[in-house]
Amino acid sequence: MGKIYSVLLVAILIFWVPVCSRAQESSGQEAQPAAAASATGPTAFAVAVGKHSNLGGVYSAGVGIGYNITEHLGGDVGASLYTIQSPFSVVSNKDWRWTTLAGDPFVDLRYTTKFHGLDATSVLTGAIPISSAERVYTTGRFGVDWYNHISASFAGFTPFVNIGAANETIDRWIFPRPYNIARPYQIFGPNGNGEAGASYTIFKHYTVGASAYAVVPVGTQKVFSRLVTPNSSVSGDANHNRVWNQSFETIGDSKLGRDNGYSGWVEVARVKNLNVEAGYTYSVHYRWGSAYLMLKFDGTSLIRFLTATD
Repeated sequence: MGKIYSVLLVAILIFWVPVCSRAQESSGQEAQPAAAASATGPTAFAVAVGKHSNLGGVYSAGVGIGYNITEHLGGDVGASLYTIQSPFSVVSNKDWRWTTLAGDPFVDLRYTTKFHGLDATSVLTGAIPISSAERVYTTGRFGVDWYNHISASFAGFTPFVNIGAANETIDRWIFPRPYNIARPYQIFGPNGNGEAGASYTIFKHYTVGASAYAVVPVGTQKVFSRLVTPNSSVSGDANHNRVWNQSFETIGDSKLGRDNGYSGWVEVARVKNLNVEAGYTYSVHYRWGSAYLMLKFDGTSLIRFLTATD
């Protein structure tokens, strides 16, 4: 597993070194002052996700405010909130237990460029724990996630590849993906992850897509459930590797954090700056599927209007 993790990091570096070098050369030779000015300034976004299955539901929202330093480089700070619908209620006349938890504040640095017809984005995110895993939606440790997105468009058809590495599971609010956001669990432990898929846009406003993903952990993994509370006497079983359905905290080898599966979705962009996405993601490793609804709002125009920077 250690070799796989090292190869993943080397692959990311091999891609990004020439991309960044080429982008800097192009920027110096071809950049237009007016275009650069319009690309810089404050940014904002909001994402809301609801994911539900027969094992329960996770409903989360993340907001971020940032600044584009150049047309390629920017950053954000943000916060998130989670509401968990658990079937393990200690009240006999209640079918569900509802819990709302704050998530870790996050800060990110992002780089976007074009290279030989490819759109490429790299995002480095840090998650800052504000309390223990028992009190907020966190592993209780500082989290670091490096995410890379590469895509190309041909007459409405957009194949893409996502490659990442992290020391824990972190919700990616900049590029939220069905498999790595609004999970009913969190895992602390190094991992490499990847996704490959494609989408197709119909009539400009409608997009359908599908992808396959894999998470390859390395070393010791610590799993925190969001369905089972600490010291709870009510829980489910751990069938199909779902330890997060049985215990609040589980420590073990890399098998605990392993995952692979596929997703399908439909995205609608009929309202300016607002995208609505509905889909389904299935984990082969956990034999667990969930439906989700995601709202993505680009608040850049709004914050620039409010700050008179547009």
